[in-house]
Amino acid sequence: MSVVGLPELGPVQGEPASVDAWERGWEQYLHYRGDPVAVMSEAGADDEAFVLGPVFAAVYRVLAGTPLSSPALAADTARVRSRAAASGDRERAHVRALQLLVAGEFTAAARAWDEVANGERDFAAVRFAHDVYLHVGDDGGRLASSARAAEAWQGEPGWGFVAGQHAFALEELGHYDEAEELGRAALDLDPEDLWSRHALAHVYESTDDTVAALELLEGSVERWSSQELLATHIWWHLALRLLASGDESSALAVFDERMPNAKTAFQLCDQTSLLWRLELAGCDAGDRWDALAERWDGVAERHTCAFLDVHAALTFTRRPDHPGAGRWFEGLGERPSGTSENDRTFSRVVEPLVEAFGSYAHGDYDHCVQIVDVLGATTRYIGGSIAQRDLITLTAQAAVVAA
Repeated sequence: MSVVGLPELGPVQGEPASVDAWERGWEQYLHYRGDPVAVMSEAGADDEAFVLGPVFAAVYRVLAGTPLSSPALAADTARVRSRAAASGDRERAHVRALQLLVAGEFTAAARAWDEVANGERDFAAVRFAHDVYLHVGDDGGRLASSARAAEAWQGEPGWGFVAGQHAFALEELGHYDEAEELGRAALDLDPEDLWSRHALAHVYESTDDTVAALELLEGSVERWSSQELLATHIWWHLALRLLASGDESSALAVFDERMPNAKTAFQLCDQTSLLWRLELAGCDAGDRWDALAERWDGVAERHTCAFLDVHAALTFTRRPDHPGAGRWFEGLGERPSGTSENDRTFSRVVEPLVEAFGSYAHGDYDHCVQIVDVLGATTRYIGGSIAQRDLITLTAQAAVVAA
């Protein structure tokens, strides 16, 4: 059996048009093109039997930081709830996991999808678990999940996509040689498997291998730059290696060239992270923080996703006089307290980190270092990769030097 192609997505309840949308949405998602959330959501609008489409749409709206009050997310979750009772066992299992996700119990949701994947070969469950573990920085949970999936898909269509996920999970726990081998194998099967290319970029970032990173990324720009759903993040990876090599002007050029395309909150995170790192390296940001503050002020995804809030805070600490800064900090302060995992992450990690970055920006370097030291490894709970969270360490190190 060929391992080339998309994963076997399993039986899906719904009209033929909905089943087609399910397959088309996954093809878009795995190749980072189009709007897979819209494809899934729109297909589920009128098909009362189609549960998994709205589940997919709701999962990625939540992970993108969409407020629960959003009409689009509310519509997707309402469809899921109303159709769950009449659906099959597979659909109901996905619905139970989604309910945990919506409630802010992200790790419990990831484990629930793991249980679905353990019972049968269900790529949706595997990928949902992978992405949710990334959302909460659970490297061990993601590695165990991806290892089981890589074994289950061995020799099956779509194995490369599962292998790429496992490569990223391996890299985050320091298994660089195995991660590189798997990532290369997956990329050979499908050169447009951008998550596998992304896993390799992480390997070379973690091993400080600029030559390999530039060969991987610069040599294929024409291919991945059109995969717009992840392209800004890949440009961020390329800029980090340029910065590491001392080519600060080229790294700054990446920021300037990507700014018009940075429209989503996560794309703004890449831009914010890059500009902050450039300043730490001694670059003059000029008026670039003004443009970022303006973009962040228009972002609806606020105070819902730890990773997003940390990066928005970086921008507003650099531009505290921007009208949006007051609104943003006030909103964070007024965020309702709760008992969910996500609520605990905000109160125990996000709020202290925001204070630490604010202290750094105002020159209170000792306080910044003190907060980061107290937080320690708990900063992983904001989610993202080690390379992304390295921004916290770099800032603390700069604060030590400046103190």
